Amino acid sequence: MNILFNMFSPAYGGGFKTYNYNILKGLKKHANSKNQYFVILNRNSVQDFDLPISDNIHIITVSNFFSSTMLRYFWLQIFLPVYLLNKKINTLFSPMNVSPVLLFFLKMRSVLVIHTNLPWLYPEALNEQPWYYNFLQKLLTNISIYRADRIIVDSNTAKRELIDIFPKIYAKTKRVYLGIDQKKFKKSNKNIQISNRINIFKEEYFLTVSSVTRYHCFLELIDAYKKFFEKNHKVPKLLFVSNVISRSYYKEVLQAVKKSGLSANIIFITNLKSGLLPTLYQNSELYIFSSYCEVFGFTNLEAMACGIPVLTSDKSALPEICQDAAMYFDPFDSVDIYEKINFVFNNKKIQRSLIEKGYNQVNKYPWETTVKETFEILS
Repeated sequence: MNILFNMFSPAYGGGFKTYNYNILKGLKKHANSKNQYFVILNRNSVQDFDLPISDNIHIITVSNFFSSTMLRYFWLQIFLPVYLLNKKINTLFSPMNVSPVLLFFLKMRSVLVIHTNLPWLYPEALNEQPWYYNFLQKLLTNISIYRADRIIVDSNTAKRELIDIFPKIYAKTKRVYLGIDQKKFKKSNKNIQISNRINIFKEEYFLTVSSVTRYHCFLELIDAYKKFFEKNHKVPKLLFVSNVISRSYYKEVLQAVKKSGLSANIIFITNLKSGLLPTLYQNSELYIFSSYCEVFGFTNLEAMACGIPVLTSDKSALPEICQDAAMYFDPFDSVDIYEKINFVFNNKKIQRSLIEKGYNQVNKYPWETTVKETFEILS
């Protein structure tokens, strides 16, 4: 059997890259010697992956020229089908929400991973792209879902949401939880200089790690932080580590920071190398995540693994994943966010409880289980 992993991902990486990295890391262990495995990756990101070396594992790279969304879709629909035919692929694994439309006419099995339900639940929160781009993206994803032989989703919540939209896919949809690398994310005393705007080893700060998009509710979080600043004497800074996906929303956020008068206290670090994230988690006072549409929520668990109390949104899959190991708030209500931050920050007993529960919660999500269950589906 010939199995192809299409891991040609968006240039900004993020959760896609984390998922792809860990699936590939487990490839050599779970690969069947009777099969041939083909892996497609961005040329410029090959060095970031722990690639297995074997006679039956083949790495193919694609120029980053195609990394922009529209060009990537063009490559996916035109060039990839030619490659699939040429290599006589039996199973195509597509972990980026979309597969080639031409699979309708090719005799091969399709295993699709859906990492977001945003296009159907909150289309208004999609990135500011021309209407035809959002239409095309949704159309291609719909076709991919209907065509897929098996669909993998990241949580039970995501599965329920998707089946409500596509009732006929119930039998072929499987929930496979994602994982956390506890060798990378853990409590330690490693010191690395991150930014000249904040000394993370001498200054206290709250941390949020999430892309700049409307559904991450940065404006509400900034307003909540302003309320906290006005009512407390000891005030840590607020540090955002983000990839800027929505430039118009980023402008709104920066204007809100300026208007708040807290530009010295609210700091943005963009495009940070992921290897520096554990240090930022480890030295923060609280981790705050204010998204209202998530199918899993990596960063909450990463913060828990680093021994940090977590405050997070009560929407979507986040309560399922975090359970009682986090303090929850309404991401649309800045007063509720402020009250939860104030309560946890000023209550050491609650902090200790959240940290202990966080360590236990993280243990439920090993990457080995994710990889094992994924390869069982591929087989």
